[in-house]
Amino acid sequence: MNKFNAYPKIMLHPSHSPAVFKALTAEEQKLKGLFAPVPECLSPERYPPVTVTTLDQEKLYASKGYRPANNPTPQEYDEAILESKHVDGFVYQAYPKYKYHAVNIPVIVKDAAEEEALGEGWEDAPIIASEDDIQKAPPTVKKARVAKAKKVKTKAKRAVPKGIVKRSKTNKDAQQAA
Repeated sequence: MNKFNAYPKIMLHPSHSPAVFKALTAEEQKLKGLFAPVPECLSPERYPPVTVTTLDQEKLYASKGYRPANNPTPQEYDEAILESKHVDGFVYQAYPKYKYHAVNIPVIVKDAAEEEALGEGWEDAPIIASEDDIQKAPPTVKKARVAKAKKVKTKAKRAVPKGIVKRSKTNKDAQQAA
């Protein structure tokens, strides 16, 4: 049974910081009513408390780091809401895993020896290639990309097969002129 299901519920973020305002001078503090100065906000409030009314909202804010104000233990809350219960018998396995390169196709390595054999430039997460990476690519990769680019350009230049009517304005104008 879920112990955390009373709504509405106030949730707090552990990194909450209140707003910081510029201090008013003694003369400004004496002014009252319509002419009272408003203090200047130097830094806004960060991670303000939120009120949730459903389990879905609670899960959303829990995923962002918020926790209920009256929560007894963080571990108990994580198990109940985020469904991150420890599984008996689970053992982490480092291999097999994907390795990513800025230019080459991702590969699956089966052990540490295969990973070391790949050499430099391989990461555990996908990499976005920059122009520098493409210029440093091995010649075989460059040639394959140039050949592929030429193949794409030649496909674009092919004439339209007979029986298919092109509907562009320039094509219609050319047909009417002929």
